[in-house]
Amino acid sequence: MISKGCKIILPLLAATLVQAAPKTFKAGNRALAEGRFDDAINLYHEAIAEAPESGELYFNLGNAQYRAGSYEEAMASYEFAASMTESEHTRGRSWYNMGNCMIKNGEALRETDAHAAADYCRQAAWFYRMALDYDPTFSDAAYNLEMSQRIVAGIEEEIQQKEEDEQKQNELITYIREKLQEFIERQAQLLSIQDIGEAQKQLENETRELAKLIETSGLQADIPMPDGTTVPGPLKETWEHTVKAAEAMAVPDQPTALAELTAALGSAPEDPNQQEGESDEESEDYEDYDMEYEESDQDADMYEEADPFGDFSEYEEIRGVPPPNQTEMDILAEEIRNQERRKEKKAGEYKAVEKDW
Repeated sequence: MISKGCKIILPLLAATLVQAAPKTFKAGNRALAEGRFDDAINLYHEAIAEAPESGELYFNLGNAQYRAGSYEEAMASYEFAASMTESEHTRGRSWYNMGNCMIKNGEALRETDAHAAADYCRQAAWFYRMALDYDPTFSDAAYNLEMSQRIVAGIEEEIQQKEEDEQKQNELITYIREKLQEFIERQAQLLSIQDIGEAQKQLENETRELAKLIETSGLQADIPMPDGTTVPGPLKETWEHTVKAAEAMAVPDQPTALAELTAALGSAPEDPNQQEGESDEESEDYEDYDMEYEESDQDADMYEEADPFGDFSEYEEIRGVPPPNQTEMDILAEEIRNQERRKEKKAGEYKAVEKDW
C-alpha cells in the first residue's frame, strides 16, 4: 500500500475517479470501519457503478463481503480485483484473501463433509502460493500456506480414523448377523425335536455372550443430539431382542426364543458386505488447484512443507483478517502508478496470470 504521505499528482484518469466516486467510497470505508457491513457493501457497489474498472474498489467490496460472512461473493469480488488491477500488491492480496475465503468454506464443512473441507483447504494453499509469487516477503501468506497444509493433514487424519471406526463397526455388524442366523437355525432345529437339554443351555449361553458383545460395543445405547433429544443406537432393538431370546431359552420357551432371535436379525442393520459399494470417485465440485501447481526447486526452498506426521492438535488460527482497505488516496496513487507502467511497458511484455476457475 502506498504511504499517505506521498505527494500525488493527479492526471486526467485519476481526476475522473475523484469526481466519480469519492463520496460513496469514503462512506463505504466508514461503514466498514463501524461494522455496518451491509451498508458498506451497498456503498461500494455504488462506487463501482461509477468507476467499474477499478480493481481496488472490488478489493474493498470483497473485504466488506468477507467480514459479512459472504465468502462466495467475496471470492468473486477478489477475482475481479486480481484480474482488473495493474498493481501486483493488490493482485497478491486478492489471491491471499481468496485463500482465506476457501479456508472459511472448508471450516464450515469440516463436520459434515470432511472430504470437501480438505479440498477447500488444498485450494486455499494454491491461492497462498499465488500470493507469494507476487510478493515472496508476504509473511502472512507464507504462514497461512503452512497452516492450510496442516489443516489438510489434520482432516485427512480424522477421515482415516473415521473410516477405520466404520470398518470395525461394519465387521461387528456382519459378525452379529452371521451369529444370529446361526442361532436361528440351531433354535429351529432344537424346537423341531423338542430338545431342551444341554444343547439348549449351550445356545442360551452363546446368546447371552452375543448380547454382552453388543452392549460392550456401545452401539445399543441412545445417541444424544445437539438439541437435547436422543435417537436409538443402531443395535438397540437387536440387543433388546437378543436379551429376550436368552431369557426365553432359560425358561425354556423355545417358540418365543426363536421369534426373538428372528426379530433381532430383522432389526439389525443391513449387512455392509451386501450393500452396493459407494463410488470411489472424488467429488468433481471442487477442483484441486494444489495438484496443478508445479513447484520449482527454488519454490520448495522458499516454502517449507508442513510435517504431515506432526502434532496438529494445537496451532494458531489462520490469519484470516483481510489486509487493510484501500483508501481513496491509495486508489488514486495506484491509478497514477498504473498509468506510468503502461507508458513504460513494451508491447507484449505483460502476460496475464492464467486462472483455472
